[in-house]
This record gives sequence, structure tokens and C-alpha cells, in this order.
Amino acid sequence: MAHAHAEAAGAEVVREPQDEAWGRTSAYRDPDGNLVTLTQRLVSTRVAGVDLAGGGWAVVVLEENRIVDTFRCQTFAEALLVDAQVVAVDIPIGIPREGARPADVAARRFVGPRASSVFTTPVRPVLEAETYAQARRVAAEQTGKSISAQAYALRHRILEVDDYAHEDARVIEVHPEASFRELAHRPLLSKHRADGLSERRALLEEAGIEVPESVPRIAEPDLLDATVAAWSARRYALGEALPLPEDHGERIGAIWR
Repeated sequence: MAHAHAEAAGAEVVREPQDEAWGRTSAYRDPDGNLVTLTQRLVSTRVAGVDLAGGGWAVVVLEENRIVDTFRCQTFAEALLVDAQVVAVDIPIGIPREGARPADVAARRFVGPRASSVFTTPVRPVLEAETYAQARRVAAEQTGKSISAQAYALRHRILEVDDYAHEDARVIEVHPEASFRELAHRPLLSKHRADGLSERRALLEEAGIEVPESVPRIAEPDLLDATVAAWSARRYALGEALPLPEDHGERIGAIWR
């Protein structure tokens, strides 16, 4: 932008824009013969990954490929206080009023053997039911299936995040298994096994992300999931993330990987 403005103003280009360690620099001679150097500082990519963790949220903040902050908070509103260009969260965003969500169907297909890890998003009338008994009745009427107590217990968090996502353009949906599948280019072992956790940690390290051995109040599976969520957030910030379904073009309604 600065280069175009300089040329439009009639400046003579002495040196075309070049990327240096400190930023992008260029040099011009103005109509009076003065040499002018312009430097545009490089802006680092700072993103966050957020994952449900034992009744709260695990948050990992990446600056480029370096983890600069990790913490646990109780509400998603607290997680959104982070200084980040993109906030990737492992929870459904874009709740259907009826039928199966295309993102869930595509994600199950994508992760293959790990398909059971992809949460089936309840339809909105089920999540808005005031009691579990009412939710089960509505689910049976609309989908032909009931809803688990575990899924119903997440209703407040799902609705909360969905509301925030429609207001805050930084928020995207991810699924750790889809992100790890994209990172590995193959199906992974279960994260409920020690070798599955080691496999995930090694993949992140190969991607240049050094994950702490431990973080207070965050279990290792949640730490790794939040970290790979941040990896996908960075890809989204750089325009490299891919959606599920693959033909989905909007921010909301896709699982990004």
C-alpha cells in the first residue's frame, strides 16, 4: 500500500520493497531529490486455541509457532479477552434448527477411525429445552433419537459460544481430531492411550510448536487439543485453513482444519 502511494505521488523508486528480518523496506527519491526510506514492520500472527477442560476452558496462545501463554478459565467470555487475531474453539458453532449438521458429517468422514470423537450437534429446540426430560422428548420427535445427558449438560456452553461467534468475527470452530488428522495426513491413535498422546505431542513438535510438559489445572489431552486448535487458528489467520465440508465458504457452519 505504501509503495503504491509513493509511486502515485511521483517518487522515483530507488529500491523495490524487500523483506528483511525487521520488516519490509523500500527506498524512494522524492521530487526534490531527497532519499526517503520506508519500513513496514512485520506483524506477528497471534492466535488462540480453546478446548473444554473439566468444567472450564483450556486456552493456548500462539505467537507464530511459539506458545506464549496457557491458562484455564471458567467462561468463554474470559477466553475471548486474549489478544488474538483468531480464536479457534472446539465446540459446535452454527446450530441447526433441524437435521444433521453438514460439518459434523464431513468431519466424521475426514477423521475415519476416530469418527466417534465427533460430537453430534443437537438441533436448537433440543438445546433450548428447559429440562432434560423435555429435551429428550423434543429430540425424539424431531430426530427420532434421544439426547444423552452429557450432551444436554453442554447446552449452555454451546449456546453461549454460538452467540459470541456471531458477534465476534475472530471466533471459528475447530475439532482437534480433524486438526491432528490434517497435521498428520493420516488417522491417529486414540488420545486415551499413552502412545496416542505421545504421537500428538510429536506431531506438534514437528510443526515447530514446543508444548510444555505440563500446565497447572489443564490435563495433557486438553492441553494438546487446545494447542492443535491454535495451530488451526494460525492457518486460518494466514488463509491456509481448509473447511469441512470442503465446499463451505462462510466462517460459521464449518469445522476448520
